[in-house]
Amino acid sequence: MPRGSRTLTQTTLLISGLIYVLFRGLAAAFDSGIFRTLSKLALACLVLVALVWVFRVVWSRFFWRVGRRLAFSYFTVGVLPMAMLALIFLLAAYLSGGFLLGHLYRDALDDLDDELVSAAETRVADIEHRRPDLPDRVGDLAFAEYRKWRRVSGDAESPLLWPAWLEAGAESAAGEAAGKASGKAAAGDPAATERHPFIALADGRISAAAVARSGDHGVLVYFTGSLDAELRRRTHVWVDLLRDDDPRRKSTTRLQISGREFRLGGLWLDRTPEQSADYYQLNPPASPGAPRFWEKPTILWMESTGSLPALATGQAASGDVAAALASSPPSLFRAMLSTSAEVDSAAWLALVGVAVLFAEIYLVAAGVAIFMIFGLSRAVNRLSQATEAIAHGDFSTRIPVRRKDQLGDLQRSFNSMSEHLQELVQTAAQKEALDKELALARQVQQDLLPTAIADRPGVEFSTYFEPSAAIGGDYFDILAAGDGRVAVVVADVAGHGLAAGLRMALVKSALTLLVEDRFAAPAILARLHRLLRNKPGERSFVTASLSLFDPATGSFELTNAGHPPAYLVRAGGEVEEILVPGLPLGALGGISAPPGEARGTLAPGDALVWLSDGLIECVDAVGEQFGYDRVRQHLAGVPTSAAHVRDRLLNSIRHYTGGLPADDDRTLVVMVYRGAVEGRGAVGASPR
Repeated sequence: MPRGSRTLTQTTLLISGLIYVLFRGLAAAFDSGIFRTLSKLALACLVLVALVWVFRVVWSRFFWRVGRRLAFSYFTVGVLPMAMLALIFLLAAYLSGGFLLGHLYRDALDDLDDELVSAAETRVADIEHRRPDLPDRVGDLAFAEYRKWRRVSGDAESPLLWPAWLEAGAESAAGEAAGKASGKAAAGDPAATERHPFIALADGRISAAAVARSGDHGVLVYFTGSLDAELRRRTHVWVDLLRDDDPRRKSTTRLQISGREFRLGGLWLDRTPEQSADYYQLNPPASPGAPRFWEKPTILWMESTGSLPALATGQAASGDVAAALASSPPSLFRAMLSTSAEVDSAAWLALVGVAVLFAEIYLVAAGVAIFMIFGLSRAVNRLSQATEAIAHGDFSTRIPVRRKDQLGDLQRSFNSMSEHLQELVQTAAQKEALDKELALARQVQQDLLPTAIADRPGVEFSTYFEPSAAIGGDYFDILAAGDGRVAVVVADVAGHGLAAGLRMALVKSALTLLVEDRFAAPAILARLHRLLRNKPGERSFVTASLSLFDPATGSFELTNAGHPPAYLVRAGGEVEEILVPGLPLGALGGISAPPGEARGTLAPGDALVWLSDGLIECVDAVGEQFGYDRVRQHLAGVPTSAAHVRDRLLNSIRHYTGGLPADDDRTLVVMVYRGAVEGRGAVGASPR
């Protein structure tokens, strides 16, 4: 806060305090209402000035940095509105869920009414055809037959005289349907716009009824079971019908807005454990006995209908009937998307697609805003720090200028003031930092390769790795493949440098996981091929050889994807080339053609040799390659040990090249089989 502004604020605080003390003292001395009022005004002014002072202090200290100001601006403009929109969305989703609850309830009620009317009409037709022995009850339906307006048979609870009031309601509903079909509606007539089958039985229970008549014959049918349970069964939501005198029913609020009355009925929130159990029978949770929060009936709704007439008299037994509805979001989603699996899938895909699109747009906008905030803040901070360094005599300070705006011009102007100072020192420091980074990257790559091969019963290994650059693209590893088997991996990523090293790290991670999961070798290479093909950015090719060896039997399976051949050195010194065709991983087409596969069995004393093309393609002083024939020639001989076979080939290559540096990564893995070992490890899952 500026000194002048701070002094003015402090002076205002002091004056406001003195005025408050003065008026407070006068009010106590003279017991005057005017002075008490003035003291309260002075206190309000004092509090207001104090709040302004606190706000300015906090603002000046917290928002002194430009980055904080920009971040606060983005929060108020970009984050806060999204939170408010999220709340509005949740409210709209809740209201939509309530409307859907009401829709399901009304549809079930209409279906029940139609079934009652159909049952009554069917009974009238049976009577006209003089069908004997018609029962008074069929399931939860009770029937009463009327002739010349008097009951001649049926349940004792049905009225003695023909319930003409039910017939009038049915005719009103039929008139309403006809009006809708013709595009007209009876305005202002509740009977023409509202039809419900509710009636009250003698014991006060809410039920449903319908009538049908032909000539002087009539039939009354009504539901004798639990109407609540029937509606729950039809809707798969919790339905509880409440009379206006039901003690569980909450109070109703009526609002008058622009001459229209809105009735807000209280939602029924109290459910007994038995009722909750009934609900979860309709909508079983994913984990029985422990429903998650979103599986609980958190969406509540209330539907209200007209008066409830008594079945016996037709007089109103209750002012109205309210239906307390409850369901969970997953249940409503299933109801909304339950027409077919195709519609369900399409709707979900559309919803997820739109949501992902909106999320991506917002994330891009947020990323741009955060990028600009950090960019501006970093530029200002750099200017501030560089100016402070110059003030302390450090004229070697430079500001990296990447901006092409006013701040960028300001940074360039600053750099021009100290452009001739200590350039050599800065260049040396930059080179040292770069060398350290490359050394660190090379060390990271070395850490990805096995530093020491653990002893395994029945086999002996020896390896060699020489990168041609600071970071190489070759990779080898020896992994446990389950069932006591050993997996030997040798791969070569196209290219050199940091990009090849990163791809090599990706190949190692994927192969390690897939081998540990005990996939079959062709399946592992196929998955790795898809991973490389689906990876965004520049396409890369990887040649790989994956071999699975069982020390208990000496059998091996070799799967090759564009990699140089492996070599089998027999105990007697003979060399066999294992050449199997296969396309490199990540290549166009790739594993669409199956990789090359070979199988064989090692005898005790036999050796297997895997190598990369850096050893085969190394050249002598005149540029001639070492070649496959020389590899086979120098591998010949008794494989007394894995290290002996390795050194024999490497010494031949060094002698051939005359010590020239490698122009490609060189990798060599030698395995010598010593014989079957009893007591193999526990059997794992079969390869997938």
